[in-house]
Amino acid sequence: MMLLLLCMFTSTLAFKGPHSLAFKGPHSMLHATNPVIEPGRRDVCSLFGLATLALLPHRAYAGDEEYKDFATKVSSKLLTSAEMAAESRDALATVDWGAPKVTGLSTEEMAKRIDAGLRRECWFVTGRSLPELFSNSFTFSDPQVSLNGIEEYSRGVRSFYKQGSAVGEIVCTAATASDTITVVWRNYGTVNIGPGFDLAPYLVTTILKTSASDGGLIVKQEDAFEVPDKLDLLKYNLFKSKRPALPPIDSVACPLQQKA
Repeated sequence: MMLLLLCMFTSTLAFKGPHSLAFKGPHSMLHATNPVIEPGRRDVCSLFGLATLALLPHRAYAGDEEYKDFATKVSSKLLTSAEMAAESRDALATVDWGAPKVTGLSTEEMAKRIDAGLRRECWFVTGRSLPELFSNSFTFSDPQVSLNGIEEYSRGVRSFYKQGSAVGEIVCTAATASDTITVVWRNYGTVNIGPGFDLAPYLVTTILKTSASDGGLIVKQEDAFEVPDKLDLLKYNLFKSKRPALPPIDSVACPLQQKA
């Protein structure tokens, strides 16, 4: 009960409402009602993560992430334990981070490679990415965290999600501008904050930017989604037997428009 009360208290600190951040990007037509730049899944989870701070003293993994607020930094200490860092190193040992870059692809060709790779294994969750498609100058950022490099990003998501329980399913991928690839995917399952808890199914829009001056490689990633209601997230974890049935991913309509 004390944990529940702490969760409800800290949630009021972590969430300022679904319209508190301005949405940026060319894909505003993807959501009917005020989509926002992803406030960081760590921020979405902080109602649980901050509450478990005193109960679960973990040693933070020393990465290159830059934290932009106190709540994110605190929750990261619960997330990036030495054990998770070791698992990430072992699980990603076969990924060739120094693989020769595949340059000269058109945006449409790059989109097809991204789609095929993600359908084989959704590295947005597993971290087993395709480094040959990403520039050495690749960056990921959201309002809470910024980092450099596809390896750092991959290890971060690998640690965040509980492997075998978290799921990423691709709805569709398309070249939506001359330098833009958009991926719509469904995410749900357990994350490694504190004792672990479940994310309810939701759609994520991932924007991948390419650069002609960098051989058409991916140089930037930005995620966006509708911010979940904090009470709905709490009820989803407390009343698991009442969770609605999840429709097949093939039944989810693709909202993307191909570039002209």
